[in-house]
Amino acid sequence: MFRDSRGVVHTVTAPDPLDDLPTPAADALARTLLVPSEGDLGTLLERCEVVVDLLERWQDAFFAALPPEVDIEEEARWAEQAGISLADIEDEWEGDGSDDDDESPGQLPLDAIGVDELIVFRDDDLGAGQLHPDTVAELESALMLLPMRVRLEALVAATTLVHTWCDLMADHEKCLGHLVLVHGERPEAHPHEVLVDRHAILHAGRAQHGT
Repeated sequence: MFRDSRGVVHTVTAPDPLDDLPTPAADALARTLLVPSEGDLGTLLERCEVVVDLLERWQDAFFAALPPEVDIEEEARWAEQAGISLADIEDEWEGDGSDDDDESPGQLPLDAIGVDELIVFRDDDLGAGQLHPDTVAELESALMLLPMRVRLEALVAATTLVHTWCDLMADHEKCLGHLVLVHGERPEAHPHEVLVDRHAILHAGRAQHGT
């Protein structure tokens, strides 16, 4: 993560979010979202939403805590470590000749949120206790105590990972619902690949019987 002279924050993220995510944070997320200790799939999806909300608040807090001053020499060093030339980025701004403050791909505005706009984090914001306080503390320790220069990438990676898992769970729920409602199957819990195979078998059987 580095900033340019306009105060725009640039992030450099890995294709695989797990590469940017500390192992303790990934483990905590997996235990919370991939190991259903109680409740059904719908409960896990709701828990995903709670985790995403928490991670987005922490991203807001990150931006609010950034100092307004920009040390261009220091930022240039961090950009160089990321394999990017800050001078080239500055030239692009000047060559654009536009005062448009819209975000560009891979960039986030420094003033994305002000301190006065931050939502105060309370225990009752955790979706009726869907996240155990120990889990929140573990995630906070693994993510929010990271050095500033890697913290944002880790928060973005965690959010991306949870969104990916949420999409997979939603697909699983749709597949199970289709089998129950359309094919009259029993609503039994099985891994996603088992449900997909069962769906293929049912359609293959219908094709053989001309239905």
